[in-house]
Amino acid sequence: MPLVSVVMPTYDRAGLLPRAIHSVLGQTMPDLELLVVDDGSTDDTAEVLAGCADGRLRVLPREHRGVSAARNAALAEARGDLVAYLDTDNVWSPQFLEVMTGELREQDMLAYCGRHLFLLDGPLHDARVVGRKTHSPAYNPASLLRHNSIDTNVMLHRRRLVEEVGGYDETLTRLVDWDFVVRVVLRHPFAIRHVDQVLCDYHYYRRDQLPTITNGNFDDAALDGLFGLGERDPVDAKVLRKISEALELQRLLGE
Repeated sequence: MPLVSVVMPTYDRAGLLPRAIHSVLGQTMPDLELLVVDDGSTDDTAEVLAGCADGRLRVLPREHRGVSAARNAALAEARGDLVAYLDTDNVWSPQFLEVMTGELREQDMLAYCGRHLFLLDGPLHDARVVGRKTHSPAYNPASLLRHNSIDTNVMLHRRRLVEEVGGYDETLTRLVDWDFVVRVVLRHPFAIRHVDQVLCDYHYYRRDQLPTITNGNFDDAALDGLFGLGERDPVDAKVLRKISEALELQRLLGE
């Protein structure tokens, strides 16, 4: 049996799928199985998956029912003692599983690490980075009761947790990772480990670039706000003007 079962749901993302699959199968810790759930794709997803000859890849085709149902279908088939998740728009560091399995202590039920956040713009095949930031919050069970800080793509947990707390809520259209993590935290508040390394590239795309992407729940204005690209409030704008004036004065004095 593999040590880690990696769950990857996909729906009409044939253009991104090879990069995500390579990110998993190219891990420096190779003791894994990759469960790709084709959630009723209508593009070239089936052909892309058929072209992958790695025996660690298992394809689970099904009718389109959404990302939570897809993850639950993969969890029902998972054989590893540990479970990790990667969505097709994101990429792991090659050392992700090596580091995370090494950091998971005997008493830990779930571990998570940090991620680079990128905002991409332009055509999908040639998108450019227009915003970036790093997200690696320390573990705080109290804050998790108010908002989510542990993303599905950066966590590793013991498979038996699914039997204890249940899988992903198929009635929720978003925030399913928060719902799952809170159930784990309420049951095992002292068995969560934060690995303070950044081991995942998490990509945000504009809605018109990739309409099937989960973060399509955010409109472009919300994405701009997340990356500090949106409209500033009056005080922010005033400080920014002062900074710009100071930089211009410094440049003039230096000439």
